[in-house]
Amino acid sequence: MSESPSAVQRVVARALRKRTDPHGKPIVDPSILKGVEIDDSGIVELWITPNHPHCPCCLDDLIDLRSSLRGQRGVLACHIEIVGIPESERWTAAINE
Repeated sequence: MSESPSAVQRVVARALRKRTDPHGKPIVDPSILKGVEIDDSGIVELWITPNHPHCPCCLDDLIDLRSSLRGQRGVLACHIEIVGIPESERWTAAINE
């Protein structure tokens, strides 16, 4: 049985509120989290600008965030799109592979 859209939204919101980047800044800070979209089937899309775009631990943390969200109840899939930094398409590909 699929979760209701509002239940999935609450689960994702709770997971994001608890999360900080590797440098201690909350992931929900507007300078980092640029957008969230959750469709009715449970596919989550995030638009993120990493606080330290050349830091490998930020890349690892975003890979972990994606895995963590995919493991949440009602989440079918998760895609993280990196925006606002040079070579953002490379970051996006590495995180979502």
